[in-house]
Amino acid sequence: MLCQKCQQREANVQITKTINGKTQNVYLCEHCAHHTQEMNFVINPNIVPDFLQALFAFTISTQNQGKNQAQSLTQEKVCPQCGISFSQITRAGKLGCNVCYQTFNDQLEPLLRRIHGGGQHAGKIPARRGKELREKVEITKLKEKLQQLVQKEDFEGAVLVRDEIKRLEQVKGGEE
Repeated sequence: MLCQKCQQREANVQITKTINGKTQNVYLCEHCAHHTQEMNFVINPNIVPDFLQALFAFTISTQNQGKNQAQSLTQEKVCPQCGISFSQITRAGKLGCNVCYQTFNDQLEPLLRRIHGGGQHAGKIPARRGKELREKVEITKLKEKLQQLVQKEDFEGAVLVRDEIKRLEQVKGGEE
């Protein structure tokens, strides 16, 4: 498929836009995708409720329960690059810069885990490394299931899962 903008190069970037409930796909080459303004999107703050702001505020209120509010304000961290504090982030619902992620990692990580259900990206798997990654993900899921079964004291189920993990690891080890 050719790029829908320049009609010269192979399209290898897909941009999906949803406007007023209508979805539109645009297929571009890397060059046009890099130079087009379609990659930038703007969220109208009047339409979309500030979900992160409410979530940050809730997290802060639960973290600060039982603490002296004045003490937590005097010891508050500030981003070394943009100078924003975590309380400002909770009010705005947005981080100030990319360094904020590192600076406020201790506060952000539990929040993001709660929102997304984990800290591991679970997106699409590339076709050329797909088999290897799928096996790794499967082994990880089975190990989690094994821990749950042991906690529930379902030892017969745990033995079956353990054997499946060993089988997958042997198959994986034999291919290397």
